[in-house]
Amino acid sequence: MSLRVIFDGPRDPWLNMALDEALARHASDVLRIYMWSPGAVSIGRRQSPSSVRREELERLGLKLVRRPTGGAAIFHAEGGELTYSVVLGKGHPFYALDVASSAAKIAEGIVLAIKELGGEAQLRGYSSQGESEYCYLNPAASDVLVRGKKVSGSAQRREWGVLLQHGTLLLSSDAGLAARLIEGAADVTAGLFELMGEIPVSRAMRALAEGFTRALGYRDFQPSSFLPEELETALRLYHLKYSRPSWNLEGRLEAGEV
Repeated sequence: MSLRVIFDGPRDPWLNMALDEALARHASDVLRIYMWSPGAVSIGRRQSPSSVRREELERLGLKLVRRPTGGAAIFHAEGGELTYSVVLGKGHPFYALDVASSAAKIAEGIVLAIKELGGEAQLRGYSSQGESEYCYLNPAASDVLVRGKKVSGSAQRREWGVLLQHGTLLLSSDAGLAARLIEGAADVTAGLFELMGEIPVSRAMRALAEGFTRALGYRDFQPSSFLPEELETALRLYHLKYSRPSWNLEGRLEAGEV
């Protein structure tokens, strides 16, 4: 059986989150790999945006978006990371696991991808509750480490009859800019380019597809486009939810919204 994989390009932050939720709402097992343009700070579904320096964010032409999943604030640099989203239905074995265990098993796809690219990586292998408003300071079982530096974190949500997990694979890390945008941000991350040298983005995306295919238990993967109904749902979510201050600043849906 083949894993459906959407190789996506850089997209607007609000549309990125709308597309992730749309894939989850249509409940088919799928992997999406994408980037951001412009860059953004994303915050967890129930997080206050108070830790985000919004004036600096706006001055730099970046955006704030509230994710459909949990976790804390993350800076997504344009061209500086690959982001993945995985949707798994109730029929997948990982759905029956608890959040920490399933998140770690899914993140094994990142470990396998880095090995495919010639590097060595490992999962953190334990979970402890973090309290920082900056996501990368909160340790989790699904963290991926290279030479002791965190190159990937993730967040998960169970709703719409599926498991939705999305996370990062840092290509480069700008701790200084992250600290300007998010209170409490610290230099605990590194990017693959710094650790392993320059890697073509297309090669890294394919390695991710191959790594997740193995981690999720598929034989191979099949490149795919968005289905018309997924795009229709994403555009509705973009206009009625993710592009609105009521959602991004308050986590609130206005009357009549999806």
